[in-house]
Amino acid sequence: MLNNFYNKILLGLIIIAISGCGLFGKEPLDIKGKRISVLKETVNLTPDYEPGEVKIKLPAPYTNTKWSQNGGNSQHLMGHLESGSSLDERWDASLGEGNSKRNFLIATPIVAYNVVFAIDADGIVTATRLKDGKRIWKKRLKPTIKEDGYVSIKGAGVAEYNKKIYATTGFGAVFALDMKTGKQLWRYDTQTPIRIAPTVNANRVFIQTMENVLISLDATDGKLLWKDKTDFEATTLMGGASPAYSVDMDVVIAAYSNGELQAYKASTGTPLWVDLLVSKKRTNSLANITAIKANPVIDDDKVFAIGNNSILAAIDLRTGNRIWEKEIGSKNQPWIAGEYLFILTNDFDLLALDKNNGKIIWNTNIPYGNDINNKSGVFATGPTLSSNKLLVTTSNGYIFSISPYTGEILSYISISDGVDLPTIIANQTAIFTTNDADILAYK
Repeated sequence: MLNNFYNKILLGLIIIAISGCGLFGKEPLDIKGKRISVLKETVNLTPDYEPGEVKIKLPAPYTNTKWSQNGGNSQHLMGHLESGSSLDERWDASLGEGNSKRNFLIATPIVAYNVVFAIDADGIVTATRLKDGKRIWKKRLKPTIKEDGYVSIKGAGVAEYNKKIYATTGFGAVFALDMKTGKQLWRYDTQTPIRIAPTVNANRVFIQTMENVLISLDATDGKLLWKDKTDFEATTLMGGASPAYSVDMDVVIAAYSNGELQAYKASTGTPLWVDLLVSKKRTNSLANITAIKANPVIDDDKVFAIGNNSILAAIDLRTGNRIWEKEIGSKNQPWIAGEYLFILTNDFDLLALDKNNGKIIWNTNIPYGNDINNKSGVFATGPTLSSNKLLVTTSNGYIFSISPYTGEILSYISISDGVDLPTIIANQTAIFTTNDADILAYK
C-alpha cells in the first residue's frame, strides 16, 4: 500500500548545470504527474479568479543601491527590483563557517556602499567587495568567559545604518562596528541568546531575544532606550522575524515565537495593539508551532504578516483591526509590489494575491524532489521580485525563476549546495548564500 502511494508521486526534473551562460535559460521545465506533499496542510488555495481574469500590473523595476538589513529595509518593503533579464555569474567567495553539527548559518547578508557584509555561523563578520568578491576585513565577535557555554548559533544577523554595522549574536551581545575597518565601537549585552537580525533606522536599533524581549537601543552609543517582554514559547523555530519599523508612523512591529504580533510606539515603547496569528485548526506537529518566523511588512498604513500556524493577515497599522485574513502558513516574508502580495507557503505553494482583499490570483506549486527521501527536511525561501521574475531557492539545491504575472515556472538550475536564506539584490546584483556559507554573485 505504501509503495503504491509513493508510486503516485511522479516528478521529473531536468538538472541544468551552472555554466558560462546566463543563470536562467529558456529551456522549459519538464514536470510530469501530480506533485504531492506528504505534510500538505488541508487548506483550499484554489485561485479566486479564472486564469487570465486578472491582469497583474507591477511597478517598473528600479535599481536599489542598498539591502541594508534583513528584509531589505526597516519596513521590509522593497518592491520591484532591477537585476536584468538574465543573470551571469560574476564571482563566488566564502563568508566563513556554514552549517555543521554544532553551528547553523541563519543570517542573511546585507549590501551597503558596494560592500557585502555578513556574519557566519561562528560569529565572524566579514566585509567583501560587491564588485569582485575580494575580502576587505573580518572581525570575530567574542563572547565573554561566562557566556561561552551558550552557543550553537553564534551569528544572528547584521544591519547597516549611518556607515556602521550592527551585529547580533547567539551569545546575547549586540555590537556596533566601524563599516570601513570592523573596529568595535560599542557593545550591549542582553544576557539572553539572540537568534534574530537587528532592525535599524532613525538612530534606533531594535533587538529581539529568544525570550521574546524587544529592546530599543540608541544607535550612536548603544544606550538602552526601552524594552518590553511578552510570554516565552519554549517550542519554536530556528531564527525568527526581525521587527518592522516605520519612521513616518513611529511604529515598530514585533513578531514573537508565541504567535503574537505586537505594535509599539517606537519612540517610547508604549504598546499600541496586539494580534495573535494562530489558527484554530490543527494539521501536523510542525504546523502547530505558533512561532512567527516571517518578517512582517509595513506598507503605508497596513501591516502584512504571516505565522507558521497558518494565518496570513492584513492589519490596520493604527488600530490593529484585521482587514482580511487567510488560512495560510509560512516561514517566509510576504513580498509586496504595487497592489499585489506574493507569498511562498509551508507547502511550497507560491501564491499571488490582491493585497487589498486577500483574494488569490494564481497558485503555483514549487517542485522540490521526486521521492520521499528527497523531500524530507527540505525548505524553500523567497520570493524575491526582480526584473519581472520571482526568485525562489530550496535547501536541496534548486533556484527557480517564476513569472509574477502568471505563476509559470520560467526556468531553474541546480547547484551543488542548498540555499536556506533568501536571495538579496543590490546594484542589479543577486546574492545567493549557500548552506556552506559560500556567496554566489550574479549580475
